[in-house]
Amino acid sequence: MSNPVQMRDIAPQWMVEAPDRDAVTASIETLCEQFGGSSAVLFRINIDQAAPKTKLIASTGIEDQFRDAFIDRAAGSVAGGGYTEILPLMIPAWKVGGASAFIYAFPGFPRAHGQLVTAILSIEQKGFQSIATTDLACRCIMEGLDRKPVGEMAPQDQPRITAREQSCLAWTAEGKTSDEIGIILDLSPHTVNHYLGSAARKLGATNRMHAVAKALRMGLIERPV
Repeated sequence: MSNPVQMRDIAPQWMVEAPDRDAVTASIETLCEQFGGSSAVLFRINIDQAAPKTKLIASTGIEDQFRDAFIDRAAGSVAGGGYTEILPLMIPAWKVGGASAFIYAFPGFPRAHGQLVTAILSIEQKGFQSIATTDLACRCIMEGLDRKPVGEMAPQDQPRITAREQSCLAWTAEGKTSDEIGIILDLSPHTVNHYLGSAARKLGATNRMHAVAKALRMGLIERPV
């Protein structure tokens, strides 16, 4: 018989004392790999609203078009318990490569600023020991975030895009060229290119369209009406 898992044994590995988005993403990526999952998300359910919403904190191994459905499925199961559910949940999910998959949701304790949830997608059904160990690891990760809520973390982690850079990115998202954006914003094409290049560097993007995609995904810009 294996020895019981103790919180003190795994806490040093998973506690993120000064959480930032890169550190949290790295933690859930490692956690997902050790659990044997294919992808993972960490999100917060805002429970102080008439219509609760979710806010993504970090994700790994999942494409953008599937991520929202993944979060909605996990959040719906946790919220179905009246925001008091704190035990791991196994949720039947869609098929992956023809095989049935499961979402394992690990809810944190409900707080005034919401409830954190870590969810991992796995093709294989996991045993009690694996689920219990992962639950403890998730609690260690989420405890660090509860001490420093994501709302406080986000401004430091998101690139500081100026209003002009935002405008140039937004019009690029509409398919406008530098010449066309210059006419719209009363700027020279050279200046437009400068703003787009600056935004791309801040976002760590390889080109302007990559910068647009990252800015849209991070909520830094919206498409112009």
